[in-house]
Amino acid sequence: MTLSRSERFFLACLLAILTWFTWRGLTMHYSGDDMMNMYGAWQLNPSRLCKAVILFWVPIYRPVGSLVYRAFYEFVGFHPAPLNIFCWLLLAGNMVLAYGFFRTLLQHVPAAFAALGLTLVHPLFQDLYLSSGTMYDRFWFLFTTLGLTLYAQWRSSEKGLTVFRQILLGLLCILSMSSKESGVALPVLMGLYELIFYIGKERPLGAWFRTRGPVFAVLAVITLIDIRRVNRTPEIAMTPQYHASASLGLWLERVAAYFSILTVNHIAFTALAAAGVLLAMAALGLVLRNRAMLFGLAFFVVTLTPAALISMRPGYVLYVPEVGLALWAGAVFLVVTQALPRFRPVLAGVVVLAALAFFARNWPAPFDPKFAPEFRLTEQFERDYPKLPKGSRLLFVTDDFPQTGWDLLFNLRLMYHDSSLTVHRLAAPKDQGPPDPNALGEYDHVFTLAAGKYRELDRSDIARSVRENIFADMTLGRFMSIARKDHAAYIISGVMDGDNPDPSRWTAPSSRYRFDLYPAASEFHAKFWVPDFVSKTGARQLTVLVNDHAIGAFPLNHDGMNEIRFPVPASVISRSGYTQVELKVDNPWKDAAGNAFGVIILNAGFDYATIK
Repeated sequence: MTLSRSERFFLACLLAILTWFTWRGLTMHYSGDDMMNMYGAWQLNPSRLCKAVILFWVPIYRPVGSLVYRAFYEFVGFHPAPLNIFCWLLLAGNMVLAYGFFRTLLQHVPAAFAALGLTLVHPLFQDLYLSSGTMYDRFWFLFTTLGLTLYAQWRSSEKGLTVFRQILLGLLCILSMSSKESGVALPVLMGLYELIFYIGKERPLGAWFRTRGPVFAVLAVITLIDIRRVNRTPEIAMTPQYHASASLGLWLERVAAYFSILTVNHIAFTALAAAGVLLAMAALGLVLRNRAMLFGLAFFVVTLTPAALISMRPGYVLYVPEVGLALWAGAVFLVVTQALPRFRPVLAGVVVLAALAFFARNWPAPFDPKFAPEFRLTEQFERDYPKLPKGSRLLFVTDDFPQTGWDLLFNLRLMYHDSSLTVHRLAAPKDQGPPDPNALGEYDHVFTLAAGKYRELDRSDIARSVRENIFADMTLGRFMSIARKDHAAYIISGVMDGDNPDPSRWTAPSSRYRFDLYPAASEFHAKFWVPDFVSKTGARQLTVLVNDHAIGAFPLNHDGMNEIRFPVPASVISRSGYTQVELKVDNPWKDAAGNAFGVIILNAGFDYATIK
């Protein structure tokens, strides 16, 4: 396909717009999906992985993408930038391929640009733009649009579908299937293209079956074998969310939900409404006898069906299916503007600008990768623990990774290139925890997440350090201030801490702290804020306990800043070890979700009693 100068110019403009919307993807760290996918690829035999790309019966999870993960990890290391650049180039290349697809099937440049403008970006495809973990969809897009474009061009050329071209198309089908399970749609779409564009007008049919039948028979066999391979792939077979349910009702519900996503949820489609839209699109194509409309609708239905029969997925799964809708819309554009052929370029520009303006107005706030748990962990450990001995044993009391996921283990093993690294988590299911949580063995490092940073706990008595949150590198005193960086060392439990500069934190109904002071008569004091919705919605009281001895109570009936002071006898202060304080709120305030809150603590501590 040869592009004119004007086509190249407008494609460059759209590429600049695509860059403006999606450049942040180049700055992202590895996502949780990246960690899982890269780790899985790292564990595979390299030779078997390479063969699985072509050997479509080998049950390996998405071998094309897995091979890319493995290659980048082996040759570049644990650095996300090169992979991000590669995946973004895939995104940009797919834009050009999409234009070629639209131009080939619509046979009209302005209509092709109008269709491309509708699919250039979407506000609810953020995972597609920010995570390399969506490379599977990008590869599926690449092989599907390339395969159909070549098929359409070769089918109508003088040479036709030579043996070499048929082999190449079969290879593209295999690569599409090896990219993602939904890649099985490509041979189906080739068959539908024949049905819609050729079978109805070619005579005799017997000749068609003799020339084209063997090709599609081979593709049908490949498709059936691939479906069997997918069902035997462990990552899919063991994931309930990927198990399909052949239900028309479920399919329509999912299609309705995805229609809503395409409108950025400005229209809430029902299953009945979705069925009505699909029937109306089909009816219009049949009435106008417009083959591009009918194929565009078929493209959408076929490519969406695999996702519409499983659990609901994020919006980016529409990356390929929306191409079919755009093709249908491009065909409608040609029909509507038939009486104004000279104005089609201007009208196409209006369509593109209107679509982009709508997307820009609904674009979500930029995501800061610094808040991702993978980035925070990697940045700190690369700085504080650049090397760990092979086979090190790590225990994490708390962390900010998904509780049921294995992202923390994948992250650390990949970062240190050590598959023998042991990583146990206490705040996770049992299969990720230590063999016996009540009898903690020896660990080389014990960490807990405090104030947005992983702090190492004292290992002299791991069980006690875990129980009392005793840090290894911080010295306690008798005063804690949330505004100070060391405040996390004083907190045992019950404070909703995090990495933010606010000099205050919400507490739970019961929060516990520890201090180090001499066992002498003293005075406990604390400063905290009580919001009006706490003080004015019920009778509440704050009780202060020092080493489980109640030393005073304070009614929470005054909103705003509150300060308390209670005398503490020397007999209550610990003579060895730390003195523990509990702030306990009875009848705590609860939000709409049922979460209970205490007060907003600013500081707390002890002053020694003044001798008079």
